[in-house]
Amino acid sequence: MAKKICFVGGEDVHKRIPLSKHLIQAGYQVTIIGTSIEQFPSSITYCTYNLVRHFSPISDYKTIKWLQNYFNKNPFDIIHTFDTKPAFLVPLALKNNNVPITRTITGLGTLFMSNSLSSSVLRLVYKLLHKKVKNRVFKTVFQNLDDHELYLKNNLVKKENCELIYSSGIDLTKFKVKAIRKQNPFTFICVARLVYEKGIINYLEAAKICIDKNFDFKFLLVGPLEEDSKKLNKQILDSYNDIVSVLGARTDIVELLLKSDAFVLPTFREGFSRVLLEAAAVGLPIVSTNVTGVRDFVTHQKDALLVEAQDSQALAECMIEIATNAILSEQLVENALKKVETYSIENVSKQYIAIFDDAIN
Repeated sequence: MAKKICFVGGEDVHKRIPLSKHLIQAGYQVTIIGTSIEQFPSSITYCTYNLVRHFSPISDYKTIKWLQNYFNKNPFDIIHTFDTKPAFLVPLALKNNNVPITRTITGLGTLFMSNSLSSSVLRLVYKLLHKKVKNRVFKTVFQNLDDHELYLKNNLVKKENCELIYSSGIDLTKFKVKAIRKQNPFTFICVARLVYEKGIINYLEAAKICIDKNFDFKFLLVGPLEEDSKKLNKQILDSYNDIVSVLGARTDIVELLLKSDAFVLPTFREGFSRVLLEAAAVGLPIVSTNVTGVRDFVTHQKDALLVEAQDSQALAECMIEIATNAILSEQLVENALKKVETYSIENVSKQYIAIFDDAIN
């Protein structure tokens, strides 16, 4: 009889489809709950629910009640969560239920990067909630070492209930074609959620620095604008539209990567950057930042060029180096292509299946 597993996440739960396919091959029946609007294959049962990214007590309470009702009516052998809020909402909802719960901490997000008073208060709430549910969780998977150590330091998890699995895996069969990297003009691409902490302003400033130095480069910025603040908003993006092409949310990311020459991600912090895996898999040289979730994958001057976060000048200098030093770019690409094989969905799914089998048994 098939083992029944349910994944619970947010707007990017469709990214769990490759893992789900491997689970199905291993004898699992997969259900996914999320807020994604993507199409799911018929082999996966998909269900939507209400989940807001920000702290919202009333909405969160409604989500907890919905989860309680859903899982009372739909029994599973195991439930696994992705994303920040489901990591504690699901255990809270099922505190009186015996089904094993596992989870992946995919990153700590803006909450752990901001020094504002509101973020400081929310961090305390976040820690209290995780302490409350830590005995209800069978296993917590971390995607980078820093997050793992932060949870242990703050007593948010038990050491024996933790595991490191770097990345959520990448389906390398979708990346057999490699970028030619002979665009005219030389084309940089940045793919990210357009929020300040992804270093979007630094990418825009670095692009201007390159242009001011008379380099004829093309700059693409891909992703949904998810912020309207003094730090980042549509007006700021529009002020750079003569330098950077802002393409918004796109579904043809791989095609855009293949038509580019180098990838840039000036992020302040990551869980484990999937888009860096994709950039490496298509054979693009990478310029990024020396931060959590990036340095867990690439090493400076070995498989990428890394700068300190929020340093637009250094970012521009590395972008120029990538564009003008073909020997270095080729070396970075070659090394990254070898490394990305370690993060294949085949390897990652085996690690997850072992955890799920253990939890069920």
